[in-house]
Amino acid sequence: MQDLYQPKLFHFKRHENLHCCYEGGLWRIQEGYVRSLTWSAEGESVPLGFWSKGDILGCALAQMHPYEAQCLTAVTAEYLGSDYCCSQAVILAQIRQSNDLLRIAHCRQSERRLLQFICWLASTFGEPTSAGRHILLKLTHQEIAESIGATRVTVTRLLKALERNGKISWTPHEKMVYRKTFEEFCKCF
Repeated sequence: MQDLYQPKLFHFKRHENLHCCYEGGLWRIQEGYVRSLTWSAEGESVPLGFWSKGDILGCALAQMHPYEAQCLTAVTAEYLGSDYCCSQAVILAQIRQSNDLLRIAHCRQSERRLLQFICWLASTFGEPTSAGRHILLKLTHQEIAESIGATRVTVTRLLKALERNGKISWTPHEKMVYRKTFEEFCKCF
């Protein structure tokens, strides 16, 4: 009888690092959300990407040191090993996401940078509704701040202003970018 491939699946809790079991190698997300990070010379976190079901990530692919893959939710991931060969589509997805995040990071105005990031989240991790796009990925204000190079206090203030101005709905139960806002700010994604 022929052996069937059995993936090496690992389960992680929120804030655990995928590399706590194996150094190096690549991972395929089966369930949950992960963000990859590095740090600046000043010790500030720098987002490299946000990943969900089906995405492949790892230090070998990012080519960044230091590198961390932090679980944003409970995660199930398959360890692919250090010899896994990525397809061109996987590599291009990594490049596209890096380019998107780089473009957002270079937006000079904090409110616009935040809005572009939220629209990118809605485009990448959202689902359409009659009102706009519901964001499925839940990030704390601190995680958003780290992603856009702002302080948590600034992000909280700007989220409230965007909500007051009718651009988004940002409650504990609903993260929504309204249709008009999405169409205006998400043309690039």
